[in-house]
Amino acid sequence: MVMATLSTLFSTLGTAANTTKVFKELLANKKGEERLLLEELKRNSTLSWLVVNREVEPKKIIPQLSTKAYDRLLEENYNFNNLVSSNKRTVKGGTQFEDSDLASFIGKDVSNLVEAIYDRIKEMKVIFEVDPDDERIDWNRRVINLHKRILLLMFHLKGWTS
Repeated sequence: MVMATLSTLFSTLGTAANTTKVFKELLANKKGEERLLLEELKRNSTLSWLVVNREVEPKKIIPQLSTKAYDRLLEENYNFNNLVSSNKRTVKGGTQFEDSDLASFIGKDVSNLVEAIYDRIKEMKVIFEVDPDDERIDWNRRVINLHKRILLLMFHLKGWTS
């Protein structure tokens, strides 16, 4: 079910290998702060894929998720919209996103999506630190939702949105 949903939304990013390839393409054209942030997102995406592919339990990757680059850039008042050219700062999406949980990001700027990705990571980490064994929390679902946000950002950065 998870893979079907991800494949429907992100057919070109439907595997960990494809996602890694796209990150490498994105990184080839970036320097400085943008590269630092994309490297961190690449690592977080790789960790998320481990859960999506059911290779690892979410509880093993949550402590490994990183926000260091984001936090440093946030402290420096970095404009996360600078990840893209000025004419691509608004996240666009085709019909495949209309009825998805990602629809709320369509029409908003890239910085909103980046902030949502990192807010999700920070929230998961705090909850995990306080009560990792709370059975009411579906860690798998939380990691998958994080992963979809990262894929949406990549999809947009590559210019694959309408």
